[in-house]
Amino acid sequence: MSDLTSGPRETIHLFTVDLPEDALWDFVTEDPDSGDFPLRDALGVEVLDEAAVEGAVAEDLEGIGLTGFLTEGIGVEDSAIAPDRARIDALSGSVVIVKGAGFDGAHVPLHPRAPLAHVGSWALTPAPTTLEPLSAETAQGSVPPVTPTAPEVTTGRNRYGLWLVLGAAALLVLGLILARTMGGGA
Repeated sequence: MSDLTSGPRETIHLFTVDLPEDALWDFVTEDPDSGDFPLRDALGVEVLDEAAVEGAVAEDLEGIGLTGFLTEGIGVEDSAIAPDRARIDALSGSVVIVKGAGFDGAHVPLHPRAPLAHVGSWALTPAPTTLEPLSAETAQGSVPPVTPTAPEVTTGRNRYGLWLVLGAAALLVLGLILARTMGGGA
């Protein structure tokens, strides 16, 4: 039994996929008609957001490599992946990267089975945050509160529109009456 879990939302899982490249895309994509999702089934989970899944063919990442894709493209901490760099760069064929966020924030056990083989799991690089005050001159001071004002009432304009509509209706009725009386007498 595996102790592998989905982990926090900031966790990345790498799996090799023992499938040819053309079958990889059907494997990592949920069928919109039937709801079948082979990757979800192979992980042994009930919930998996397809948006948190990246499929790739290791040989297609020439120049950057799979390790570079994980660190520069996905955001895995370089120092965290360093001990596994040679093993990851030696991988070939189809791979899938699953983000912990894809499990709806739940820490669920993962039970990968064929065609998946777990390579490793790493944390994403935390985004730098600072709570430094803004230093621009335009950021200084405070904005006074806005006092609500009553909407401007334009009764003259409203009455004009009302009279215009009533006048048009009266002309229409008068025209219908005249048409009926003229048409009926001929």
